[in-house]
Amino acid sequence: MAQAGTIFRVLVASPSDCTCERKIIPEVIAAWNAVHSLSSSAIIEPVLWETHSRPEMGNRPQEVINQQLVASCDLVIGAFWTRLGTPTGVAESGTAEEIEHFREAGKPVLLYFSSALVVPESLDAEQYQALTRYKERLGQKGLYFKYETLAEFRELLQRHLAGQMIELLKQNPTTKFPLETDSVSATEQLQMLAKFCADFEAFLRRLAVEWEAERDSDPYSTDDGKYIMNRAAEEVLHWRSMITEDNTGLSQSLGEILKRIRTHQRHQTYIDGGVSFKKFWDEGDEIIAALREQASRLRGLINDA
Repeated sequence: MAQAGTIFRVLVASPSDCTCERKIIPEVIAAWNAVHSLSSSAIIEPVLWETHSRPEMGNRPQEVINQQLVASCDLVIGAFWTRLGTPTGVAESGTAEEIEHFREAGKPVLLYFSSALVVPESLDAEQYQALTRYKERLGQKGLYFKYETLAEFRELLQRHLAGQMIELLKQNPTTKFPLETDSVSATEQLQMLAKFCADFEAFLRRLAVEWEAERDSDPYSTDDGKYIMNRAAEEVLHWRSMITEDNTGLSQSLGEILKRIRTHQRHQTYIDGGVSFKKFWDEGDEIIAALREQASRLRGLINDA
């Protein structure tokens, strides 16, 4: 059934060295849409110059992008690693100019700087120095976050985007945020909780089937098992980030399970007669059991309501 809604446009801004981040940002946005678009009557559209810009003559390239993309966006997500970008004649780089447009307009700016290791030979010293100076200036004007791994970046962005969307939805009279207790009825809250629980249970069924199939296939290594649990960690992180108000302790419990999964990812096997190998699969079974326990507890709360 068709439904009227509001589109929030998010500009993805970064220099050329943040290719992975430019893939992660739309993925995080898609995850938010999957959970919240129907109940909030809102959808987030990621805007990238490579997909949304069109040929145009008569002005400098960055000004064309500003007019075509930047002016119509509600929020910018910026990521940097080792480069600042090419000067535009107005700002140190195109990304910096885009961010400044949002700051001057009073629009939200989510900024992230990677501290991941880099191969020294690939580092452009001039670019890195320019980035360092830029970051120092930004530190005097607002708040930005650092991350060491792409998984950490994803986790930060999921939390921050969820929080920022609460604010944007509050400001828009045509939308409502699904977890705002003062904006929906008790029946609607219960329906949304039931949907969350059903989707979470479906994720657990897929995880269990995939894990058990690999475990029972007489694997010769833990590589595929670690791959399965790595994807599970991303899913658990997704579910946890969707909880913005929680008086059940579910968010904290999922956080503890996420720590267990990450510890499990570092598991080492040794030549010990298969003891450490078996322990890897046993620990995976325990993690899935812990997730099932949380789903069962949540289902119990719904049934008792």
